[in-house]
Amino acid sequence: MRTFVSALSFLAGLGVGLIGGAALLAYAYQAAGLYPPDDATIKFIARERGWLRDDV
Repeated sequence: MRTFVSALSFLAGLGVGLIGGAALLAYAYQAAGLYPPDDATIKFIARERGWLRDDV
């Protein structure tokens, strides 16, 4: 029984660690500006620069 609880605790910790690590890595990439902008950001920049008209 003790081995089962230890294995279950290890798997739970592994899952939390992987998810937390992936979230931290994603946040670091976004903070560093390494992710490409999404469609809404591209449209906003295009409207600000006059490249995109809403009446078309």
